[in-house]
Amino acid sequence: MRKPRLLWANCYCLLDTSSGASISVREMLRQLARMGFEVAIIGATIFDSETGMSVLPANWKKRLETVDILVLSDPPLVHKLLMTNSHIRDRMMVFEEAKWYELYLHTLDSFSPDIVWFYGGRPFDYLIADEAKHRGIPVAAYLANGNYTKTRWCRDVDLIVCDSQATAGYYRARNGISPLPVGKFIDPDAVVAQEHVRRNTLFVNPSLEKGAALVVQIAMRLEKQRPDIRFEVVSSRGNWSELVRSISALMGTPRDALENVLLTRHATDMRPVYARARIVLAPSLWWESGSRVLAEAMLNAVPAIVTDRGGNVEMIGGGGVTIALPERFYQKPYMQLLDQALLDHVVGSIIELYDSESTYNGYIERAGAAGKSLHDMASSSQKLLHVMRRLLPSDAIPSGFDVPTASPSDRS
Repeated sequence: MRKPRLLWANCYCLLDTSSGASISVREMLRQLARMGFEVAIIGATIFDSETGMSVLPANWKKRLETVDILVLSDPPLVHKLLMTNSHIRDRMMVFEEAKWYELYLHTLDSFSPDIVWFYGGRPFDYLIADEAKHRGIPVAAYLANGNYTKTRWCRDVDLIVCDSQATAGYYRARNGISPLPVGKFIDPDAVVAQEHVRRNTLFVNPSLEKGAALVVQIAMRLEKQRPDIRFEVVSSRGNWSELVRSISALMGTPRDALENVLLTRHATDMRPVYARARIVLAPSLWWESGSRVLAEAMLNAVPAIVTDRGGNVEMIGGGGVTIALPERFYQKPYMQLLDQALLDHVVGSIIELYDSESTYNGYIERAGAAGKSLHDMASSSQKLLHVMRRLLPSDAIPSGFDVPTASPSDRS
């Protein structure tokens, strides 16, 4: 009997190192392949940011003159990517979408998948599920954000997979749909540092949505009050320098840069960054389903400070400090200024994690425990395997196929 076949199909590139969703899905597919699925991937050269495009060969654009499809080996996976003139999804041309859709139809015919899996809520994405449904192929969708307000995107979807209990509950209450949470998918060998100097306050992906306005205010206060506390900002997507200028001007004290902030460029290997981190700041102001950075921090036993919105509290378990903010902070454009009491509270929490070794060591212990219990790859993989099995007909499951028994958390 052949292996069960799964086709991942959407216009984004899963090799995008600037996209948490792409990184997560790629690892999920790697695990499914190792557990017995035959996996095919079709995408396009669409990336969240130019910083995530380093995986592409240097001369890939020249191939546009002779071929449409770029094939990249990523053992045990192979990515077939339609080459597009722009890496930005909004600039993908209609004729490029038509070419991608032809690739999709061809792959359905040639690969004959048992499951089609995708993410996306644009009208073009509806065609992915619609065509599979028309052919009688079960459809799964991956959901890891809070952006969907309607349900048309999942009309033809049989199974919705998400990463956190928080997001599953959010959509049950908001839209009456029931995503199944399977956790984060992180290879610890790729993110866990061998040694930790625990020096910097780390902030990754500076953007207003992720709380950059708050971090600027906190760093400006600590620059005066505790210049020995150093920040490291990893600029995967946002522009930290522009944010410093705009937020400091809003505060009435214009600055071009902060002396206590080390700016690090996007890194495909985050282990040296986590090795330097004493704490991680993740004051997200939009609905973040579950920050990958926080899961990686817990695997490194690095405590975090998070806001009480979305799945980030769930990501850290007891391995950090949760900050409650008034509702106005969670409204666009996410540029509210902290009042004195709130700023004192957050700054005080950071200072305590530097000055009190007993307090800090307790958080290290709890962070490490959260990493082992909440972000174990084997456990998450078994949950994913269980939910995907629901879409397979019995005659598509080979004897000996490793399917776990459902736990109560799998059914929630």
